[in-house]
Amino acid sequence: MNRGASAVGALVGPARSGTTWAGTIIDSSPEVIYRFEPFHRMSAVNLEFRQWFDRLKNQEVTGENLRRIYEILLAAHPLTDKAPFFQVKSYPLRTFGRRQIWPLARVLRGADWVYRAAYSPPPGPPVVFKEVTFIKPLRNLLERTSMPVVYLVRHPCATVLSEVRGLSERHLRTRQRRVRELLIEHAPWLVEQFPDVIGGSDIVSRTALLWRCEIEACVNVLRRSTTGMIMTYEQLAEDAHSRAPELFAHFGIQFAEQTKHFLDSLYELRAHGAGGPRRTGWGKKYFSIYRNPREERDSWKRRISAEDRKKIESIVQGSPAIEHCAALGHWW
Repeated sequence: MNRGASAVGALVGPARSGTTWAGTIIDSSPEVIYRFEPFHRMSAVNLEFRQWFDRLKNQEVTGENLRRIYEILLAAHPLTDKAPFFQVKSYPLRTFGRRQIWPLARVLRGADWVYRAAYSPPPGPPVVFKEVTFIKPLRNLLERTSMPVVYLVRHPCATVLSEVRGLSERHLRTRQRRVRELLIEHAPWLVEQFPDVIGGSDIVSRTALLWRCEIEACVNVLRRSTTGMIMTYEQLAEDAHSRAPELFAHFGIQFAEQTKHFLDSLYELRAHGAGGPRRTGWGKKYFSIYRNPREERDSWKRRISAEDRKKIESIVQGSPAIEHCAALGHWW
């Protein structure tokens, strides 16, 4: 990724695929400015972000626009910053009091302006942002700009199981009412193939179909692109010490000692007892990135029922895009 005012990269993937964890690994680099889901989160509170988000969806953003996108991403905001806050950065950055001010700035009206003034870095360092379910903007970035994009995808059973759990616990918004609409918009060839699922009410099957829709719409574009990279959660979780440098290299970022130490600390965690999952400072453990990735990689296998696994696999089988990801992650 070229340095300068248009040095922007994107980490994208379906929800519940490990993008939050991977984004934290990127944030651990001393040279990176990291932003957490800025277009989805800031569109609700900032007109310019909403306008750029709409332009991305409408395939209207070109390489000439990356300078301005860099500038708006540069500004710190409590909605797009996410703990843990890494203290060591290679560029000037205030860190005093941020951990304490951050949760207050998320809920106190007007406090976001104070946060922005105090913690926005100067121009120059590369910015990497993370988004989920970014289908049309992803296509725009890959086909009309030179922005490097990493697409992180996880085993369908793990992803669907986690999303269904999130829906039941009300941590994730449901797209269940719009299944047909979303398929027509992103993968119309699936509508005639799965009429019973679309017309039915089984949440597992419908979630699996939405996952397949997103994978097929994104992976086919990524495989034609020279700036897109596909990586599976399983690859990264099994050996993050070797896979993370590959991810960093795609963004043109150096793999630093701070990142190595962060990964070392994760692989020392245990699923139970001392050193177990911890919160990131906001939200519930459901969203925690403090988990041993090697232990977490296949933990879904202990929780899924044979019936649900059969439902999911019947939806995703027969897709060349999914088979490509499966080969990377050794899913089957």
